[in-house]
Amino acid sequence: MDSTFTWATKFKSIIIVDNELFQNEYDVQLEIKPTTSNLKTQSAYFERLKLLFENVFHNTITSYRSDPLYQILRKSTMNRFIELPKPPYDQVMASVCFCKANAILGGKIHVKSLTLGSFQGDGIKYKVDKNAKELTLLDVNEWFSEKYKKFDPWWLRPDTATYDNEMSKGIYTGHFSWQEEKKVVDKKHEDHAKIFEFNPRVLDGGKNKNK
Repeated sequence: MDSTFTWATKFKSIIIVDNELFQNEYDVQLEIKPTTSNLKTQSAYFERLKLLFENVFHNTITSYRSDPLYQILRKSTMNRFIELPKPPYDQVMASVCFCKANAILGGKIHVKSLTLGSFQGDGIKYKVDKNAKELTLLDVNEWFSEKYKKFDPWWLRPDTATYDNEMSKGIYTGHFSWQEEKKVVDKKHEDHAKIFEFNPRVLDGGKNKNK
């Protein structure tokens, strides 16, 4: 299928920078290509994409994983977080959004490119596609402990997690469900952990890209 279409959306997230909290709003435009001719399937996965940006990413706190304030807030609040492997520059946010969007779509539709700018970003917008150098910003080592080292980081998985947490029974898999009847936040999200069968995958723009 050669047809493509664009979709624009926004979401708000507070960012942690130098031990301070700053309000931020992200403007996102996606170039999308369907890979199935089944209109019902296209519609279902587009709804999943909308849910990702309008519910899962929205009203969160975004931080670099090693930020001391993030570690405090994560332990003492019920906020939802977006956990980044680098400080929360727009290039990094654009890259995780691009990867997570494609991860959740199951190959039914494909995000060819994603352009992102933000209120805090001085009017600069960043465009990411599968060949973008920015994807190397997501290269991580030892993201999980030895026990869970075979798992992908959250931005490469099809669940609704936007940060990673190891639990006794597995890794955290998100506050939301992709099922239509479960679009609200589950207040018992601390129980959302699951051990998945490990299925290695090769993804465009994956770890050690262009190295």
